[in-house]
Amino acid sequence: MGDDIRNAIEGGTYDGVVMQGRDLQYHQHHHHHAAVKTRTPRLLAPDPDVFVDRHPVFAELERAAAGRAARSTPLIVALTGLGGMGKTATALRWLHRLRRHCPGGQLQADMSPHGHLAPLDAYSVLQGFVQELGTRADERPAGQAALEAHYRSLTARRPLLVLLDDVVNVGQVRPLLPAHPGSVVVVTSRMPLTALKARHPSMLSLTLGSLDREASTELFRAVAGEDAVPDVTALESVLAACGGYPLAVRIAAARAGELYGLGEDPAGLARELGDHRTRLEALAVDDLSVPQVLEAVHLSLADGPAALYRALGAHPTPEFSRDLVRRLAGNDTDARTLVRERVLEPAGEGRVRMHRLVHDHARAVGAAVREGSADRLLEWYLHRAAAVERAVSDRWRYGPVFATPGGASAFADAAEALDAFEPDRANAVAMTRLAHDLGRNAMAWQLAEALRGFFFRRKYHGDWIEVCELGLKAAGECGDGLAVARMHYELAFAHADRGDATDTGTAGGHYREALRLATAAGHARTESSALEGLGLLALREGAPEDAAEHFRRAVRALDGLDHPRGRALLTFHLGRAHAAGHRHQEAAELLLRARRMFAELPGRPDRFNEAKALWHHARARLRADRPDEALPSLDEAVTLIEDCGAPKEQADILLDRGDLLATQGKRPEAEADWRQALTLYEQAGSTQTKKARERLG
Repeated sequence: MGDDIRNAIEGGTYDGVVMQGRDLQYHQHHHHHAAVKTRTPRLLAPDPDVFVDRHPVFAELERAAAGRAARSTPLIVALTGLGGMGKTATALRWLHRLRRHCPGGQLQADMSPHGHLAPLDAYSVLQGFVQELGTRADERPAGQAALEAHYRSLTARRPLLVLLDDVVNVGQVRPLLPAHPGSVVVVTSRMPLTALKARHPSMLSLTLGSLDREASTELFRAVAGEDAVPDVTALESVLAACGGYPLAVRIAAARAGELYGLGEDPAGLARELGDHRTRLEALAVDDLSVPQVLEAVHLSLADGPAALYRALGAHPTPEFSRDLVRRLAGNDTDARTLVRERVLEPAGEGRVRMHRLVHDHARAVGAAVREGSADRLLEWYLHRAAAVERAVSDRWRYGPVFATPGGASAFADAAEALDAFEPDRANAVAMTRLAHDLGRNAMAWQLAEALRGFFFRRKYHGDWIEVCELGLKAAGECGDGLAVARMHYELAFAHADRGDATDTGTAGGHYREALRLATAAGHARTESSALEGLGLLALREGAPEDAAEHFRRAVRALDGLDHPRGRALLTFHLGRAHAAGHRHQEAAELLLRARRMFAELPGRPDRFNEAKALWHHARARLRADRPDEALPSLDEAVTLIEDCGAPKEQADILLDRGDLLATQGKRPEAEADWRQALTLYEQAGSTQTKKARERLG
């Protein structure tokens, strides 16, 4: 053959050792192939010495771990939540439990040690991982693709644990996934890592929220030491301020221990944490700091979400409508970003909330824009309340927010409007207080007027009276005499509707002041309304003739005014006065006439007052010993009021119908009415529940 031989290998890809030559001799006992040695890394940080709660989370983790043997790919777990919620501690506690099942070792990396604005790239972490697995720097393949392949080879033999802490983006994760299907990868992040879930559908995603009170107490005691735990009242105050935020609880507990060690009373911590102006400062010790963690969150946000974050700090409470957040942002994207970053968390259908410490921080960093943000918030609440008020009633109101027609209602009916506004009840009161405190007085008194229908139907008298008192102060500071008259009228109406022992006298004083101011201003509608209120008080005090005279004067005040609803109401009240004065036939005629007037109001009928007119007609016929004429009116009243969102009045009518049915020997039907009345009274928080219970025995 000669020496002129072509020496080449062509075609295909060859793995492993390839020997090529003209004359080869292979002696196994002389040749030794050096296998690549893989080290077993032990990078996992120590198991936390103090760890509480998270039982539901661990139950999910254990279920996932139990199915590892059947997997064809590594188990990926994403633990998400706000910084300081204990994601890393939870990951470490669980991974330490799994160590004996993963002989390949443990790898761990902080993926954003310099903050979310400067996340580590996966390549630099991959280099470190490969080195820990036994490959020297001078042996590493060049280029990321080759290094990833090498990493997969190194991690294919035995299962190992990988903790990727504080991941900012999915691109940081993919190159670091090991090859062995028995491996476990835990990723912690503020964000939900949706793209990672899309690539790995079997990924387990768990969100860590606040600790409950029991777990917070356990954590506080463990960190502070039993001797440093303050008295029960102070401890409750401290834990309430921390809101179950694990980082805050740890810092507060450490500070309590420090105070005790210095001979001071740890209960003093409660005063610092009880005031939102000093709360965040009290939760910072050296490099462990709640405000520092939250500031990092704020600084990592893009301009739009960051501006929204600061604006929400102007809201007086940390829980609000998602629609408000969208309106404040001007788009839905920024709101979604805050939810994705765990700055906002779901709080029921259409609702979101901030943790109270996050809200404190948002308030602090948004102080410079607080008043501008507050104006936008107030405008939303005012128009929202006005929309509810329009859905509930067509009564006349004073104020620029009601100066133009409302257009198509945002709600199908009054009940829907009232239910929609229910979650914002406390917020509406707080916003009225904020409007007054900021000197937005026109907004404050208009809010008081706009909230009347909601409070009247739902009977939240304490909130209603507080709002009206704020409205009265605000109207006085505006110097608007008619607004002051209206606020006296609204405050009188609220007191009269509550009807406690002192309310009648208080209501009478405000009605008389409203009458005086309205007469001086020449405002016939408010004058008529104040006279109507005085008539209702006289009727309640057993003076039907005085009441009737007030109602007649109120009718005369409307001369020349197109006010069909006012005339319908006064006809209704006059019918009640005649019934109380035993003028039964006149009463029946007036009450049925009032019912027709309510049904024929321009625009839409007033079903609520139709039902009330029929109810009082039934009562008048019962006084006249005509129960046969009373039952049809009660039946119709029950039907009409069902969709009005007025549980107290609905219960009143059902109670009376039940009484009438009982006298007719229809006990089962009567008890059904009484049971429904009891449920509605309880819903409305009415003292009338006692009467319903007595009837049911």
